[in-house]
Amino acid sequence: MADPSISLIPFPGPGTSTQPHQPPHPNNNNQDIISVKNLQLPAGVVAPDVWGKAKEQPALLTVSLVLRGEGFGKAAEGDRLDASTIHYGELSKRIRAACSTPNQTAGHVSAYAERVIAEMSRKTAASFIVARSIVDVHLPKASMYGDGITLTNITDYDERGRTRAARRVFVVKGVKLMLLVGVNGYERGGKQPVLASLWLDLGDAGPLEGGSGSRSGSGSTVALFNLEQTLVQITQDTSFETLESLAEFTVKQLQERLLNKILPGSQVHLRLEKPRAIPFADAPAVEVFRETPGGAGAARYPMPSAEPFVGSIQHHRAGTVATVGSVDQTKGGQVERLNIIRPYV
Repeated sequence: MADPSISLIPFPGPGTSTQPHQPPHPNNNNQDIISVKNLQLPAGVVAPDVWGKAKEQPALLTVSLVLRGEGFGKAAEGDRLDASTIHYGELSKRIRAACSTPNQTAGHVSAYAERVIAEMSRKTAASFIVARSIVDVHLPKASMYGDGITLTNITDYDERGRTRAARRVFVVKGVKLMLLVGVNGYERGGKQPVLASLWLDLGDAGPLEGGSGSRSGSGSTVALFNLEQTLVQITQDTSFETLESLAEFTVKQLQERLLNKILPGSQVHLRLEKPRAIPFADAPAVEVFRETPGGAGAARYPMPSAEPFVGSIQHHRAGTVATVGSVDQTKGGQVERLNIIRPYV
């Protein structure tokens, strides 16, 4: 059977907006997926904390494997584990054993997990049963106002396990903003909570060397330091009547201040919710999807191999310090209001 048609865009379609990393349905509506959700790692992950300092913190790993062709049909038919499937218990044990290195980063963890996935997916020299892997590294303590920060690696493999394409998505969910927004008179009298979730699709990974998991990162990307603070700064003095206007304004400001120059070609997905607006509903919400065109000569910062953090830079606006591998200077304009770091390598 031919491989399912799998979109390379990790953003969701209608009805799946809260989980953009979930694999899309194939054209023939046949697809088997094996997942391990929120696997606790035996060692912490070094990443910027809410104060911008590189510090070891807890991380949760979620892995989803989209199986090739007929999926685990033979294992299901025989009611036994065989070469058509992945033993999720063994997968979890191997990943936990691999992700136990002191001073490991999210980039290390992703690479270790992908290496284990590659080893378990290769049943013979010519048989690699996984068509796509989705690896989420979630840092619940890296967010000041939200539910945490997640770095997602999405990798597509060919029949021999070579990497066909890879993408990286940077996610901040449930950022609580207190804003003046609403069309009703009583809403104009005080601020109310608005929950913002932001997904940045950082695009393809550039040249890759197969799908064996030997590389330390799955793509070229830039991690954005203090992204939640940016959302607060953009929205705190706004007074829109509609969520639609607020969403459009916020995305444009993100692009003008930062993304056009730092992440040209990235895709932005912003979701805004008003949990206090409708008494008998969790929340009304609006969502916008925008592509960042960028400017001529815009810089792209590659995600380096698994290197330890060295040096530091000062966040002159908030007064916090972030440890970094290396930083190219970005001159001029509002871009200088934020520092660019690589917290996930």
